[in-house]
Amino acid sequence: MADEIVRWASPTSYFRRTATRDFEMHGKQIKAGDKVLYWFASANRDEAAFDQPFRVDLGRNPNRHLAFGQGGPHLCLGMWLARLEVRVLFQELAKRLKSIEPAGEQKFLRSNFVAGIKSLPVRVTTK
Repeated sequence: MADEIVRWASPTSYFRRTATRDFEMHGKQIKAGDKVLYWFASANRDEAAFDQPFRVDLGRNPNRHLAFGQGGPHLCLGMWLARLEVRVLFQELAKRLKSIEPAGEQKFLRSNFVAGIKSLPVRVTTK
């Protein structure tokens, strides 16, 4: 469940890397020294990698999202803590809340790198 939340709301928007060698990807030539952007929202909603990628599916298995640098040499060491925090948050909310629904307009951080929410008003009904 936590992996689906992370897939949907990756903590960073993109990474930039520099190609160390020439290669071809999806019919495009990349030369050594070229700067390449990796957009997490695009990768984590890739129709070739995910069935119904624009649907949140808390039971998605397998869930090979690419948030936290999975599958590469720059794996985020905080990934396991973030997964635990997301899981515990939802477990505790489920114990206490009957419902949660939007109660206003969401506002995002003004950043093209960190995908964060500045304001998210909600209406909560307790059990």
